[in-house]
Amino acid sequence: MPLIEQHRRLSWLIFLTAFIAFGYFQSGGGWNQNARFAMVRAVVERGELNIDSYLIYVRAKTGASTQLRRIPVINGEYELDGEHWLLMWPSKAEEASQVHSLTKEPFLAANFSPVAGSLEGRIAAIDQAGKTIEVEDTRKVRILIVFSNATKIQRGSASVSSNELNNGDPVQVVCGLDQAARVEAKTITLLSPEHPPLTAFTDLGPVAATGDVAFYRGHFYPNKAPGTSFTGLPIYWLIFHLEKMVGANPDDAWTLTINAWLTSLFSVAIISALGVALFFRLACEFSNGSVRNSLVAVGILAFGTMFFPSATVFYEHNLIAIALLGSFYLLYCVKAAHLLNSQGNGLTKETATRIFFAGLCAGWAAITNYIFVVTVVLLAVYLAFSVKRKTALVWFSFGLLGPFLLICAYNVACFDTPFTTNYHHQNPSFEAGPTHFLGVFNLPHWDVLLIILFSPYRGILFTSPVLMMSIFGLFYWIRDGRFRTEAFLILAIFLFCLLWNASFNGWDGGTTAVPRYLGPAIPFLTLAVLYSVARFFKTTCGLAAVSAAIMFLITAVDIQPPVGTGKTVVLDKPKWQYNPLFEYDLPIFFTQKPLPLLRQQEARVLHYYDLQLAREGSTQSARNQELERIRADIDRKIDAGEPAPLLLARSKTDTTEQYLVGDSELSIPVGPVSANTFGFYSHWSDDEFSGSTSPEARWNSFNIGEALFPESRWSLLPLLLVLACAGWRISVVSKLA
Repeated sequence: MPLIEQHRRLSWLIFLTAFIAFGYFQSGGGWNQNARFAMVRAVVERGELNIDSYLIYVRAKTGASTQLRRIPVINGEYELDGEHWLLMWPSKAEEASQVHSLTKEPFLAANFSPVAGSLEGRIAAIDQAGKTIEVEDTRKVRILIVFSNATKIQRGSASVSSNELNNGDPVQVVCGLDQAARVEAKTITLLSPEHPPLTAFTDLGPVAATGDVAFYRGHFYPNKAPGTSFTGLPIYWLIFHLEKMVGANPDDAWTLTINAWLTSLFSVAIISALGVALFFRLACEFSNGSVRNSLVAVGILAFGTMFFPSATVFYEHNLIAIALLGSFYLLYCVKAAHLLNSQGNGLTKETATRIFFAGLCAGWAAITNYIFVVTVVLLAVYLAFSVKRKTALVWFSFGLLGPFLLICAYNVACFDTPFTTNYHHQNPSFEAGPTHFLGVFNLPHWDVLLIILFSPYRGILFTSPVLMMSIFGLFYWIRDGRFRTEAFLILAIFLFCLLWNASFNGWDGGTTAVPRYLGPAIPFLTLAVLYSVARFFKTTCGLAAVSAAIMFLITAVDIQPPVGTGKTVVLDKPKWQYNPLFEYDLPIFFTQKPLPLLRQQEARVLHYYDLQLAREGSTQSARNQELERIRADIDRKIDAGEPAPLLLARSKTDTTEQYLVGDSELSIPVGPVSANTFGFYSHWSDDEFSGSTSPEARWNSFNIGEALFPESRWSLLPLLLVLACAGWRISVVSKLA
């Protein structure tokens, strides 16, 4: 078989194998992907860029119906069951407290602010000395608001002093955030007592499908660069119109879940699979044509790194990775052709076309995540060093122009100016303060660097130990000289990803098992493993097998384990000590419960019960007896799979420290596969529908094998058989001459 035909057949086999594997899983919803998919739906179904109509879902009918009803949100407010609700969000990062989620009593929601910057309520408390008021809603929830001499206080059109504010007065407050991220009144208007406000305050997070939002001039938008949503538009347009022809309801819970899976399948998954095939061609170039070594590297990329789980969800990371890889591949081809024909003074049409598309790919990466404009510069520098022609950079710039104009048009349509970002208007709970670049970036934290490299919590080398072998490849390429420029480019891209991740205030990526912000660098690091495949074949293959086992487990169980957040928090446990793999995914796969976390939570609850009993003067004997009773009750509920009193939170006042204990659903069995119960309509507070035990919630994530073996480890067997057959066929084709 001719070499070109052999490579073509291998490329197709690699693509099909990767596409089947990636498409086999639907990893469920989450704030990140829900915001992006909401925009896809809004554009296709309503011709709008805002997601106001895709933010809040409720049950459309009583009984067993799975139809949903979308609640219109107008300027941050909505009507439901005869009540008028005003959406609030935390005014600074990590302000939302576990105490609030545990208590059912009215509370002071200090440092929560209205999304739209205006609220109505009654004055419940005034502190003239401290210049604060507490405004209460119809459900006795209070918002703490500061005022100053610059605050305009008025009754009708007349200005009044703060001394005329009284408890019980109905008021409308126009507010913003001060430098300390406190809610500060700009205008306080005293309302007529005959028309009291009838507004209830509610935190956006627990009621909306996503909190990853920006708000501008009365409308919600994803707080993400739009490249991922743009990628999903063509396939969802086709899906929506085909379903419209047969009368399918896109707001049915099952239809919504399937549509989200298909959108991800024919955008993220298919592009990821194409990227794996492209990687094979590039690997052949960098391995002196060794098909065996290239195929091993392909297997490492597709199944031994976070590239695998990221391909099963509507995330941006693989799209950026493949856009950058495509740009690099085209530029490398230009460089190779240029070296072969260094006598030419100009660029051929083919060369100019390749450079143009390289710029287009790089530009798409930048509009998928704005921070990757830095990699555009790195690729441009690589081009300048490789092809010393001024016109080369001109053609590269022409390629960048399309994505640049697209993002400018998007920004004008959403935010009235071409030169801004979604982050400028985003949920302030993601903001780190005015001293941070774009509100979220600061100088790198060296402890974070260690965590995202080595820690079980987020370490890239912990979840993919085979990537350690890339060090040898980069070192060899730099010394050898043949791929020195490429090695420096790969190193620059990885270091950039590493540094911006360590500089980001949300560096841990929320609910995830991997350092997902390093995802765009994964294909480049894997390319550098090629040298180790040739030089240390057995060691590299052994590490690759371990990495593939870890990634397969993460993908099969839950790529978004909520370890270290929400119901899995172990009070006072440092984040870097959490282990999503061994404390969550692996135990769920074997026992359907994250028993290590449950036992740690139980130990903390018993410890603080003991402290409380000691403060109350109980004897050691009485304390031991009470602790054994509490332990037995917790163990019984864990064994029975019932909510157990494991969620512990600390509440501090000026003089005392109190511990609140609430029931956690962490003890309810999930899995053993597809354990993510977060849907594309979540968070929906109707427990009969969206509780973790409901059929709809259990199928928010799934794999195709569950059509035969629902909620069973056997559901993975069909994929393993397909992968085995595909591996055999690839090996046969690769041996043909």
